[in-house]
Amino acid sequence: MVLGKSVGGFQLRSIAIASGKGGVGKTSITVNLGLALAALGKRVVAVDGDVSMANLGLTLGIDRAPISIQNVLSGEVGVGEAVYEGPGGLRYVPASLSDKSHADGRKLKAAVAELEQSADFILVDNPSGLGIDSDSALKSCKEVLLVCTPEPASLADCLKVKKAADRAGVKTVGVVCNMSTGDKSEISPADLETVFEARVLAVVPFDAGVRRASARQVPVFISDPRAPFSTAMLVLAGALSGERLPPQRLQQGLLAGLMGFFKRLLHRS
Repeated sequence: MVLGKSVGGFQLRSIAIASGKGGVGKTSITVNLGLALAALGKRVVAVDGDVSMANLGLTLGIDRAPISIQNVLSGEVGVGEAVYEGPGGLRYVPASLSDKSHADGRKLKAAVAELEQSADFILVDNPSGLGIDSDSALKSCKEVLLVCTPEPASLADCLKVKKAADRAGVKTVGVVCNMSTGDKSEISPADLETVFEARVLAVVPFDAGVRRASARQVPVFISDPRAPFSTAMLVLAGALSGERLPPQRLQQGLLAGLMGFFKRLLHRS
Protein backbone atom coordinates (compact mmCIF):
# COMPACT_ATOMS: atom_id res chain seq x y z
CA MET A 1 0.00 0.00 0.00
CA VAL A 2 1.47 3.36 -1.06
CA LEU A 3 -0.23 6.52 0.06
CA GLY A 4 1.74 9.27 -1.69
CA LYS A 5 0.27 12.36 -0.02
CA SER A 6 1.92 15.54 -1.28
CA VAL A 7 3.59 17.61 1.43
CA GLY A 8 4.36 20.73 -0.50
CA GLY A 9 7.50 20.59 -2.60
CA PHE A 10 10.73 22.51 -2.43
CA GLN A 11 10.71 23.87 1.09
CA LEU A 12 11.95 20.38 2.05
CA ARG A 13 15.56 21.00 1.17
CA SER A 14 17.33 18.83 3.74
CA ILE A 15 15.78 15.64 5.07
CA ALA A 16 17.25 13.25 7.62
CA ILE A 17 16.22 9.66 6.94
CA ALA A 18 16.04 8.28 10.47
CA SER A 19 14.92 5.28 12.49
CA GLY A 20 15.21 4.10 16.03
CA LYS A 21 16.07 0.52 15.16
CA GLY A 22 18.56 -0.92 12.71
CA GLY A 23 17.56 -3.26 9.91
CA VAL A 24 14.46 -1.35 8.80
CA GLY A 25 15.81 -0.54 5.33
CA LYS A 26 16.77 3.06 6.01
CA THR A 27 19.83 3.13 3.73
CA SER A 28 17.97 1.40 0.91
CA ILE A 29 15.22 3.99 1.18
CA THR A 30 17.74 6.85 1.23
CA VAL A 31 19.46 5.68 -1.95
CA ASN A 32 16.39 4.58 -3.89
CA LEU A 33 14.33 7.60 -2.86
CA GLY A 34 17.22 9.75 -4.02
CA LEU A 35 17.21 7.99 -7.38
CA ALA A 36 13.45 8.42 -7.67
CA LEU A 37 13.71 12.15 -6.94
CA ALA A 38 16.51 12.44 -9.51
CA ALA A 39 14.29 10.65 -12.03
CA LEU A 40 11.72 13.39 -11.39
CA GLY A 41 14.33 15.93 -12.43
CA LYS A 42 15.43 17.02 -8.96
CA ARG A 43 19.00 17.78 -7.98
CA VAL A 44 19.66 15.32 -5.18
CA VAL A 45 22.64 14.66 -2.92
CA ALA A 46 22.58 11.64 -0.61
CA VAL A 47 24.91 11.99 2.38
CA ASP A 48 26.12 9.12 4.54
CA GLY A 49 25.67 10.48 8.04
CA ASP A 50 26.64 7.15 9.61
CA VAL A 51 30.40 7.55 9.93
CA SER A 52 30.72 4.27 11.83
CA MET A 53 29.05 1.89 9.35
CA ALA A 54 29.52 3.54 5.92
CA ASN A 55 26.75 1.60 4.17
CA LEU A 56 25.54 4.17 1.65
CA GLY A 57 28.50 3.80 -0.70
CA LEU A 58 28.29 0.02 -0.56
CA THR A 59 24.64 0.18 -1.61
CA LEU A 60 25.78 2.12 -4.67
CA GLY A 61 28.55 -0.36 -5.44
CA ILE A 62 31.35 1.90 -4.18
CA ASP A 63 33.67 0.02 -1.83
CA ARG A 64 35.94 2.96 -1.04
CA ALA A 65 36.35 6.61 -1.92
CA PRO A 66 39.52 8.70 -1.70
CA ILE A 67 37.65 11.55 0.02
CA SER A 68 34.75 10.89 2.38
CA ILE A 69 32.50 12.65 4.87
CA GLN A 70 35.12 11.90 7.55
CA ASN A 71 37.58 14.17 5.72
CA VAL A 72 34.94 16.91 5.71
CA LEU A 73 34.07 16.52 9.39
CA SER A 74 37.74 16.55 10.38
CA GLY A 75 38.22 19.87 8.57
CA GLU A 76 40.62 18.50 5.94
CA VAL A 77 38.48 19.40 2.90
CA GLY A 78 35.30 21.22 2.01
CA VAL A 79 32.19 19.16 1.40
CA GLY A 80 32.25 19.97 -2.31
CA GLU A 81 35.38 17.83 -2.66
CA ALA A 82 33.55 14.80 -1.20
CA VAL A 83 30.64 14.80 -3.66
CA TYR A 84 30.61 12.01 -6.26
CA GLU A 85 28.45 11.39 -9.31
CA GLY A 86 26.28 8.29 -8.90
CA PRO A 87 23.80 6.49 -11.15
CA GLY A 88 20.67 8.11 -12.51
CA GLY A 89 21.80 11.67 -11.81
CA LEU A 90 22.13 11.07 -8.07
CA ARG A 91 25.11 12.64 -6.35
CA TYR A 92 26.38 11.31 -3.04
CA VAL A 93 28.82 11.94 -0.20
CA PRO A 94 30.10 8.59 1.13
CA ALA A 95 31.52 7.68 4.50
CA SER A 96 34.54 5.42 4.85
CA LEU A 97 35.49 2.65 7.24
CA SER A 98 38.64 4.50 8.27
CA ASP A 99 39.31 5.98 11.70
CA LYS A 100 36.66 8.55 12.61
CA SER A 101 38.35 9.82 15.77
CA HIS A 102 39.01 13.29 14.30
CA ALA A 103 35.57 13.66 12.74
CA ASP A 104 33.43 16.30 14.44
CA GLY A 105 29.78 15.48 13.80
CA ARG A 106 28.77 19.00 14.72
CA LYS A 107 30.26 20.16 11.39
CA LEU A 108 27.73 18.11 9.43
CA LYS A 109 25.08 20.84 9.71
CA ALA A 110 27.34 23.38 7.99
CA ALA A 111 28.22 20.83 5.31
CA VAL A 112 24.56 20.14 4.58
CA ALA A 113 23.82 23.86 4.45
CA GLU A 114 26.57 24.28 1.87
CA LEU A 115 25.21 21.44 -0.25
CA GLU A 116 21.76 23.04 -0.23
CA GLN A 117 23.11 25.81 -2.45
CA SER A 118 23.34 23.44 -5.42
CA ALA A 119 20.62 20.88 -4.73
CA ASP A 120 16.86 20.60 -4.40
CA PHE A 121 17.02 17.74 -1.89
CA ILE A 122 19.71 16.66 0.57
CA LEU A 123 18.99 13.22 2.02
CA VAL A 124 21.08 12.32 5.06
CA ASP A 125 21.22 8.64 5.94
CA ASN A 126 21.21 8.77 9.74
CA PRO A 127 22.72 6.24 12.12
CA SER A 128 20.04 4.25 13.92
CA GLY A 129 19.20 5.06 17.50
CA LEU A 130 19.83 8.11 19.67
CA GLY A 131 23.61 8.29 20.03
CA ILE A 132 25.89 11.29 19.49
CA ASP A 133 26.33 10.59 15.76
CA SER A 134 22.58 10.17 15.31
CA ASP A 135 21.90 13.41 17.12
CA SER A 136 24.36 15.33 14.95
CA ALA A 137 22.93 13.87 11.74
CA LEU A 138 19.37 14.63 12.82
CA LYS A 139 20.18 18.23 13.70
CA SER A 140 22.00 18.77 10.40
CA CYS A 141 18.67 18.81 8.55
CA LYS A 142 15.52 20.90 8.60
CA GLU A 143 13.21 17.91 8.23
CA VAL A 144 13.15 14.26 9.23
CA LEU A 145 11.52 11.32 7.45
CA LEU A 146 10.94 8.52 9.93
CA VAL A 147 11.36 4.92 8.75
CA CYS A 148 9.89 2.01 10.70
CA THR A 149 8.60 -1.50 10.14
CA PRO A 150 5.26 -2.80 11.47
CA GLU A 151 6.87 -4.51 14.49
CA PRO A 152 6.11 -2.97 17.91
CA ALA A 153 9.81 -2.63 18.82
CA SER A 154 10.52 -0.69 15.64
CA LEU A 155 7.54 1.59 16.19
CA ALA A 156 8.49 2.29 19.81
CA ASP A 157 12.12 3.10 18.94
CA CYS A 158 11.08 5.27 16.00
CA LEU A 159 8.74 7.22 18.27
CA LYS A 160 11.75 8.04 20.47
CA VAL A 161 13.50 9.52 17.44
CA LYS A 162 10.38 11.56 16.67
CA LYS A 163 10.45 13.01 20.18
CA ALA A 164 14.16 13.81 19.83
CA ALA A 165 13.43 15.61 16.56
CA ASP A 166 10.65 17.61 18.24
CA ARG A 167 13.04 18.70 21.00
CA ALA A 168 15.65 19.72 18.42
CA GLY A 169 13.17 21.72 16.36
CA VAL A 170 13.47 19.40 13.36
CA LYS A 171 10.14 19.05 11.59
CA THR A 172 8.80 15.54 10.94
CA VAL A 173 7.80 15.55 7.29
CA GLY A 174 6.25 12.09 7.48
CA VAL A 175 6.53 8.40 8.25
CA VAL A 176 7.41 5.48 5.98
CA CYS A 177 6.35 2.03 7.14
CA ASN A 178 8.68 -0.37 5.33
CA MET A 179 8.56 -4.14 4.75
CA SER A 180 4.80 -4.41 5.13
CA THR A 181 3.33 -7.84 4.37
CA GLY A 182 -0.25 -6.62 4.44
CA ASP A 183 -1.12 -8.92 7.33
CA LYS A 184 -4.21 -7.88 9.27
CA SER A 185 -2.19 -7.84 12.49
CA GLU A 186 -0.09 -4.90 11.25
CA ILE A 187 -0.86 -1.43 12.53
CA SER A 188 -2.99 0.60 10.13
CA PRO A 189 -1.80 3.84 8.50
CA ALA A 190 -4.49 5.73 10.40
CA ASP A 191 -3.24 4.37 13.72
CA LEU A 192 0.36 5.15 12.72
CA GLU A 193 -0.60 8.74 12.09
CA THR A 194 -2.25 8.92 15.49
CA VAL A 195 0.81 7.50 17.23
CA PHE A 196 3.37 9.67 15.42
CA GLU A 197 1.18 12.75 14.96
CA ALA A 198 2.52 12.88 11.41
CA ARG A 199 1.42 11.81 7.95
CA VAL A 200 2.17 8.31 6.74
CA LEU A 201 3.58 9.05 3.30
CA ALA A 202 4.05 5.43 2.27
CA VAL A 203 3.46 1.88 3.40
CA VAL A 204 6.13 0.03 1.42
CA PRO A 205 5.48 -3.65 0.66
CA PHE A 206 8.03 -6.27 1.56
CA ASP A 207 10.07 -6.95 -1.59
CA ALA A 208 12.68 -9.74 -1.62
CA GLY A 209 14.26 -8.05 -4.63
CA VAL A 210 15.60 -5.31 -2.37
CA ARG A 211 17.83 -7.78 -0.54
CA ARG A 212 19.02 -9.33 -3.80
CA ALA A 213 19.82 -5.89 -5.21
CA SER A 214 21.71 -4.99 -2.05
CA ALA A 215 23.81 -8.15 -2.33
CA ARG A 216 24.70 -7.16 -5.91
CA GLN A 217 25.39 -3.57 -4.78
CA VAL A 218 22.99 -2.22 -7.40
CA PRO A 219 20.00 -0.17 -6.16
CA VAL A 220 16.71 -1.89 -6.93
CA PHE A 221 15.37 1.32 -8.49
CA ILE A 222 18.05 0.82 -11.15
CA SER A 223 18.04 -2.97 -11.46
CA ASP A 224 14.26 -3.36 -11.42
CA PRO A 225 12.41 -0.02 -11.78
CA ARG A 226 9.05 -1.84 -11.96
CA ALA A 227 9.51 -3.70 -8.67
CA PRO A 228 6.97 -2.94 -5.92
CA PHE A 229 9.68 -1.24 -3.85
CA SER A 230 10.75 0.93 -6.80
CA THR A 231 7.16 1.95 -7.46
CA ALA A 232 6.75 2.88 -3.81
CA MET A 233 9.90 5.03 -3.93
CA LEU A 234 8.64 6.87 -6.99
CA VAL A 235 5.30 7.60 -5.34
CA LEU A 236 7.09 8.70 -2.17
CA ALA A 237 9.30 10.99 -4.25
CA GLY A 238 6.18 12.43 -5.82
CA ALA A 239 4.68 13.05 -2.39
CA LEU A 240 7.79 14.92 -1.26
CA SER A 241 8.29 16.94 -4.44
CA GLY A 242 4.69 17.35 -5.56
CA GLU A 243 5.59 16.11 -9.04
CA ARG A 244 4.99 13.10 -11.26
CA LEU A 245 6.76 11.71 -14.33
CA PRO A 246 5.12 9.70 -17.13
CA PRO A 247 6.43 6.09 -17.13
CA GLN A 248 8.04 6.37 -20.59
CA ARG A 249 10.03 9.46 -19.66
CA LEU A 250 11.00 7.81 -16.37
CA GLN A 251 12.46 4.76 -18.12
CA GLN A 252 14.34 6.94 -20.62
CA GLY A 253 15.79 9.05 -17.84
CA LEU A 254 16.89 6.01 -15.83
CA LEU A 255 18.57 4.42 -18.85
CA ALA A 256 20.45 7.58 -19.76
CA GLY A 257 21.61 8.10 -16.17
CA LEU A 258 22.69 4.50 -15.75
CA MET A 259 24.68 4.48 -19.00
CA GLY A 260 26.43 7.69 -18.02
CA PHE A 261 27.34 6.28 -14.60
CA PHE A 262 28.91 3.12 -16.00
CA LYS A 263 30.79 5.10 -18.65
CA ARG A 264 32.38 7.16 -15.88
CA LEU A 265 33.31 3.99 -13.98
CA LEU A 266 34.93 2.49 -17.06
CA HIS A 267 36.80 5.72 -17.71
CA ARG A 268 38.21 5.67 -14.14
CA SER A 269 39.43 2.12 -14.54
